[in-house]
Amino acid sequence: MTSNGEVKIAAARQDQSKRDKLDLRERLLGKTARTKTLTVNIDGDSLELKFQALSSKNLDELRSKHQPTAKQRVEGLGVNVDTFNPALVAATLIQPELTYDEAVELFSAENWSAGELGQIFQTASDVCLEGMDIPRNASV
Repeated sequence: MTSNGEVKIAAARQDQSKRDKLDLRERLLGKTARTKTLTVNIDGDSLELKFQALSSKNLDELRSKHQPTAKQRVEGLGVNVDTFNPALVAATLIQPELTYDEAVELFSAENWSAGELGQIFQTASDVCLEGMDIPRNASV
C-alpha cells in the first residue's frame, strides 16, 4: 500500500515533469538563431566577421535559387557554387553586412586566396548546418 505522502510525491513529480516538458518545448520554439564569429587578418589588422544561421526553410529556398549548371550537375554539385557561395555569405553575414553584389565582388577580388574565401564560406555554411546546443533536464 502506498501512503498519502507517496501519492503526493508521485503527483508532484508528474507535475514537475509536465512543466519541464513545456519549458523544453518553449525553449525549442523560442530558440535564437545560432551565430558564429570568424576573425580574418587584413593587412595586419584583425577583423571579426559575425554570421547568423538561416532557418532550414530559408536555406532550402536559397539553395533552390542557385541551381547548378549542367556541368556542375555532372560534377555532382547540388548548387551553383559561383552564385550560391556569395549568396550564402551575404545572407548570413550580419556584422559587417554585405549585399549580394558586394559578396560577389569579394569572391571576385584578386587579393583573396581560394583558402581565405573558402574559410569565409565554410563559416557561413557551418553556422547554418551545425547542431543545436540545448541542455536537457534529466527528468524530461
